[in-house]
Amino acid sequence: MTAPDYAWQNGRLVRWDDCVVHARSQGAFWGANVFEGIRAYAGPETMHAFRVDDHLARLRRSMKSLHLEIGHSDAELKQACLDVVQANGFNTDTHICVVAYFDEGPNFDPLAYTTSTGVHITAIPMPRSAKHETGAAASIASWRRISDDSMPPRIKTGANYHNSRLAQHEAVRNGYDTTLLLNQRGTVAEAPGSCVVMVRDGELVTPPGTSGVLEGITVATVARLAEEKLGIPLRRREIDRTELYVADEIFLCGTLAELLPVTSVDRNPVGDGKRGPLTAALQSHYDDAVRARGDHPEWCTPIAPAREEVTA
Repeated sequence: MTAPDYAWQNGRLVRWDDCVVHARSQGAFWGANVFEGIRAYAGPETMHAFRVDDHLARLRRSMKSLHLEIGHSDAELKQACLDVVQANGFNTDTHICVVAYFDEGPNFDPLAYTTSTGVHITAIPMPRSAKHETGAAASIASWRRISDDSMPPRIKTGANYHNSRLAQHEAVRNGYDTTLLLNQRGTVAEAPGSCVVMVRDGELVTPPGTSGVLEGITVATVARLAEEKLGIPLRRREIDRTELYVADEIFLCGTLAELLPVTSVDRNPVGDGKRGPLTAALQSHYDDAVRARGDHPEWCTPIAPAREEVTA
């Protein structure tokens, strides 16, 4: 992939190669940062960023938990997200990353208290997963999900994702597309970077926020669409490992994953081993929502076309 021309850092557009933090910064050294991934979707006339306000609200909750303060308002960060997409002239589906981080601390100590912080925003073209229709093969990870009493999963911090990386790389080495992590109680938590939704006997089920999961914006979107479009509520309860083996359908929910069918777990087919009808229906409604064709225009923020000249 060719690198985009522009990024945003600490209040201004910068050239991609100039968007840097020092290797000794706490954000880079120990993953002392919080972040959000936001998707922007191409349309026939304009692009739209999806649920930006909700993502930035969750970013603020993560910052509060880490006592991380920055010198930019949500309005500034929102405009910066739009500016990055606009400056790069993207006209295809795009993934935006907003990262707030602790910078170098006193004596360059990665553990020292510091009020030196920064923010960077980058965006890259990001097409939909090739597994969107055919589905993904999942394993049950040997790694357990981190818990609220050690590394709270509801804080979206880079350090937490070492847990996801260990599990995902294990799965790929073993011939799977992805994996599902169990929590410390042995019930289902989430996949690396996405929530898990199960369909069983016509009911939509997902683990609650107390199960070692990130409180997902995509799964909240699915809950709303399922209720409004299909008349099916999303139930939040614990899910046992073996329930996944006998589920009618399973799909993952996340900004990057969108709605991704899981067609097998530990090489046991889910349902008939193909994307299920309820998953397909929700994918269609979700696509309408993110492309500003649905009943929730408040979720979609239009992005102006690229300007001919950009100052960075």
